[in-house]
Amino acid sequence: MELDLLTRYPYSEQSITHSRFDYIYISPHLDDVPLSCSGTICRQQAQGLNILVVTIFAGEPQPPFSPFVQSVHRAWHAPEEKPYQVRKEEERKAMALLGADYAWLDWFEILYRDPELSGANDFFWEPGTPVAPSRDAALFTTLCAWFADASLVYPGVQFVVPLGLGMHRDHQFVFQAALNTLDCDRVLFFEDFPYATYYSKDELIEYIKPYNMSFIEVDISECLEQRMAASEAYQSQIPTLFYMAPNFRELIRAYTLEAGKQQHPIERYWRMPR
Repeated sequence: MELDLLTRYPYSEQSITHSRFDYIYISPHLDDVPLSCSGTICRQQAQGLNILVVTIFAGEPQPPFSPFVQSVHRAWHAPEEKPYQVRKEEERKAMALLGADYAWLDWFEILYRDPELSGANDFFWEPGTPVAPSRDAALFTTLCAWFADASLVYPGVQFVVPLGLGMHRDHQFVFQAALNTLDCDRVLFFEDFPYATYYSKDELIEYIKPYNMSFIEVDISECLEQRMAASEAYQSQIPTLFYMAPNFRELIRAYTLEAGKQQHPIERYWRMPR
């Protein structure tokens, strides 16, 4: 990663082996891109393309924590004094499986940014309310600046960012920052998994309608197992994210096959009109 992009913003960790990239995947948290895009990344790696995964909210939180936050850490089976060490180890394992470079920005996820969180429902954004409330306005501006700088540092790169399905506040935060900043010719939006499984076809179309997006499909028939293996790295997250599914591997298989009309497993991406 170019020096000015590295020194202008805080990072908690990086593993950069290339000076240029073909795709930069933007992950709100330490898991979102591998859970959603691993098949595509494996295909791109096989084609000799250079991939960078940037996680936006990967800052290391410090105690003391509220009772609710402590309950989340217990669900992760994470040590209270360093709860993110578990998640970082999982991400390193997934990145090694995918063979991707990565960089983690040192900003806190909503779990640690909002002291008023009292339950899991508070993670989710309500349409009609600000995506970036006053407490997060400066961070939103900084994230938009990061996007603008990254697009200048890597003028030929294609960005791949979350669509914001599921309305998680951090996903919507990143989605809106990308919409505000990136040239529509240079951005694709991935379907946030497993949140995307909650949507019927009609509900997905309704969500997309205001943006007039069209979709592209990536056949991951040769990479489905790699996607499952990368997803399996996130043992701390599987019980929470896949609590409605008896088998998370089968959920991945069913979702990608449904996207491919039961013919091929597909990862689907959306783009704005040019």
